[in-house]
Amino acid sequence: MSLTLTLCRLVAASSLLLLLASCSSISKDECLRGDWYSLGVNDGKAGTLASKFRDYQKDCAEHGVTPDFKAYQQGHSQGLVFYCDFPHGEAHGRSGAEYNTACSGKLEADFRRGYQQGRRWYQAKSKVDELGAAINNIQIRIEQHKDEIYRSNQQIAMENDPSRRASLLYRTDRLRDELEDYHTELGRLQVQFYQAQQAFAPLNRP
Repeated sequence: MSLTLTLCRLVAASSLLLLLASCSSISKDECLRGDWYSLGVNDGKAGTLASKFRDYQKDCAEHGVTPDFKAYQQGHSQGLVFYCDFPHGEAHGRSGAEYNTACSGKLEADFRRGYQQGRRWYQAKSKVDELGAAINNIQIRIEQHKDEIYRSNQQIAMENDPSRRASLLYRTDRLRDELEDYHTELGRLQVQFYQAQQAFAPLNRP
């Protein structure tokens, strides 16, 4: 077997091991350490659902360890006290993510209010960005059409063949019509963009 082939196989094997390790929700050392309360606290602080515990059960079973759900749940509940507030809810809403159901009961009200405000910010910001991108796209098309019209006019000035000249004139007229449509569309988008900015401004205050 060649050295190159051997090295390739070693690299492939190492890559596979790294991939499998990255797919694991918890390391072997963490399973053996068994600090389920602290793990629950950390997950709760991150807004992770308690159902994550099932992944720990599956991964730790491969190492002969049975996780303590009661300790994990106690820690998770404590961590959620930190996470389930207005600022975290707003940040989650601004990220564009779906509502996080980890917060429930008395902890949910502030988080939900924050999420709803953050979600309104996200939707308004997305509208501004969408219209801004559309305006930029139309402006590029306008410049491209202007360039095409300029080149077409140059060709017309140098063209002596009547048939070819007529074809170029027709093409130029069509480009001008399209350019006029683009300008109309640009005006419409700019009005919508201004309205979207006005709607976003009150939501974007610190």
